[in-house]
Amino acid sequence: MSNALLNRPKNVAVIDDSDAVRRSLSLLLTARGYAAMAFATGAEFLKSPLKGSFDFLLIDYKMEDLSGVDVLNALRGEGVDTPAAMVSGWETSGLERLAIEAGFAAFIRKPMLDHILFSLIGPPLGGEGVPRRRPKAEGAA
Repeated sequence: MSNALLNRPKNVAVIDDSDAVRRSLSLLLTARGYAAMAFATGAEFLKSPLKGSFDFLLIDYKMEDLSGVDVLNALRGEGVDTPAAMVSGWETSGLERLAIEAGFAAFIRKPMLDHILFSLIGPPLGGEGVPRRRPKAEGAA
């Protein structure tokens, strides 16, 4: 792999129907050295010709048009296997389990802590893999 590819910023898509969340996450990611692109709806993201070119996806659980699970299912159905985290401010019981069972690498509650977010995405420059699934905790069934 060439040095140019290893040194390019990781591309992160932010898919969230909240303008404030999209702006703040995009600013935070960019300030930390990532390349961020925001999408206001799941449908907007799924129509994008760039949907398969991201290194990591941050997808809101509850949006006006599609749920985060709907978006991830559509991507997987198209063969896009980019690692993704479900993001939600909802305190619904079982939502984290739903996210993991749906194929998300992780579930992040809003408001999120920076260190949790960046530990999932990995370093801002390419060349280091992102875990595809969250490892089970020791002793977990």
